[in-house]
Amino acid sequence: MNAKTSRQPLLDEPDLCMGLGSLAYAVAKSDGHLQPSEVKTIQRIFEESADPLALRSFLIQDYYGATVEESYSFAMRRFASSRDALSDATKKRMVSMIERLARVYDDVSRKERDLIKRFRRDLNKL
Repeated sequence: MNAKTSRQPLLDEPDLCMGLGSLAYAVAKSDGHLQPSEVKTIQRIFEESADPLALRSFLIQDYYGATVEESYSFAMRRFASSRDALSDATKKRMVSMIERLARVYDDVSRKERDLIKRFRRDLNKL
């Protein structure tokens, strides 16, 4: 549990948290550049969900200016390395969180929808 909150983290496995943060970055950036307000909102969502490792992964991707594909590939490698921890319930929580992050600002763009669809398909293969 996070020292600042009594809530249970969304994901217990560190690789899954790192992957989720990287995936969130890929989805957020898929429709163009990240806006500072978008980063702050995503930061708040990860803080509320008690996932500091996911937040750090997101911020590292942003700091280094990773491409959408680099971030997505990193995320999928993290998920593959922890496939034993990927229960159906965990997969649903991950998809739900990514969809929530994509809805941060108005409508979900076509590029965001396409990346989320790709993620669902790739996640089901693990």
